[in-house]
Amino acid sequence: MDGHLTREEQKEIKKRLNNQYQQLEKLVNEWDPIGLIRGGAPKDEYDCLTAQLLALLHEGKNAEELMKFIITELDEHFGYGLSNIREDCHDKFLKKCSDVSVKIVDWWGNNSDDQGNVNQK
Repeated sequence: MDGHLTREEQKEIKKRLNNQYQQLEKLVNEWDPIGLIRGGAPKDEYDCLTAQLLALLHEGKNAEELMKFIITELDEHFGYGLSNIREDCHDKFLKKCSDVSVKIVDWWGNNSDDQGNVNQK
């Protein structure tokens, strides 16, 4: 995946991979990286993040690659990057990004078959 998905591509992924999308959306919303869901935002607030993460998983990306994407996306799309976080909180921020990346890759590995189809639960 080069660059960001367009809004139309995000909608297509959400429609075509609905079961996978819903499961990943739940993980992303539970993580709620900048507190939007806890603040009352709709559950699709992180669609841009969720759709692109799902596309990256289908491309076979690993946790480190997902983490790099997440950090960049939070900075560029949401304006919530390392430059906006107190320096003494950088390690905590990076650890949370790393932890969620590992959790997402584990979910993918435990719930998808060789073709990237996620088992329904």
